[in-house]
Amino acid sequence: MEKEYGKLTADQFKRTVAQLPEVKATIKELPVLMQSASSERIRDVLAKGVLWAAMYELPFAQHVALGLYLLGQKERLLNMAKEQDPQEAMLRYIESDEELEGTGPDGEELSLADAIAVCVSFQRSIFSIMLYKRSMSALIEETREGNDDSLFQAVRVDRSALTCPTVAVRISRAELRGEKRFFERLRSALKGPSKKHWEAYSDLRFSLVVLRECGLDSMSDAELEHLLVDVLGVYGKSFTARKNLRKQYYESKRFKRL
Repeated sequence: MEKEYGKLTADQFKRTVAQLPEVKATIKELPVLMQSASSERIRDVLAKGVLWAAMYELPFAQHVALGLYLLGQKERLLNMAKEQDPQEAMLRYIESDEELEGTGPDGEELSLADAIAVCVSFQRSIFSIMLYKRSMSALIEETREGNDDSLFQAVRVDRSALTCPTVAVRISRAELRGEKRFFERLRSALKGPSKKHWEAYSDLRFSLVVLRECGLDSMSDAELEHLLVDVLGVYGKSFTARKNLRKQYYESKRFKRL
């Protein structure tokens, strides 16, 4: 089946972007839910610890595959891969809002702590794409290559990134060397992303990454405007739209990994 945008039809692209408001909402909702839960319930959930940052050490595709496996979705994932249109199968699964079956990868009971860990890691990775056009996996890989800017971006998205082995090694080195400026920047990163950056063009950034991952490396100004303004509605219509979208498009293409 030939699709307008590589791996996605226009309708599938719109439905993908339509999931983003829920991602933003859940980021705000989780702390509220934790605060409203009983202290006994919180103790039960946190008794063995809730850890997810180590999954950021994996490439994004492996991170997603591991997360679905841990949620007991291995067979579903394999069946989706066999579908004539795997992207449509995945979208329908997401849109169904189907509850987890309550079992882990080997049929054992799925713990709430494990489910929270996987879901938060997915949530934060999508949020990272919306903010910085790369997943948490990509930011951690860039950190491993010596890019401190990527480290601070990862921490802004998810403070628990501090527990990633790659980040911990870099912090230890900075401590031994007495890198005062490093820790000043780290303290700033712990405040999280600014509200302005969070809210401005996050859906546009995500859409540009989807374009990149679909392999669409050469689109005309008119095609970009039609998709991002008319079809997806992630950028307002204006006489400067084409120029601004072209700039954003080229900037997104600089990043080669998701």
